[in-house]
Amino acid sequence: MSADNAQLVPTDTICAIATPPGVGGVGVIRVSGPLSTSIAGQLLDVSPLPRQAQFSRFKDENGVTIDSGIALLCTAPASCTGG
Repeated sequence: MSADNAQLVPTDTICAIATPPGVGGVGVIRVSGPLSTSIAGQLLDVSPLPRQAQFSRFKDENGVTIDSGIALLCTAPASCTGG
């Protein structure tokens, strides 16, 4: 099965760029699925509280700050998209 027609199952964790192509002032990356909270904990210098936007530093795999911005954690069953 190619990536184009792969089917996601509810237990998948996915990460995707959510910013439209082109030049923009803000980049958005969406992570969803059961490992989202764990991934956020590895990338951020704060533990985000559900549904509260928090300023955070974003870290690389060595813990070095690579950027800063706003983190927003939306947990099931009331996700940020309403699903």
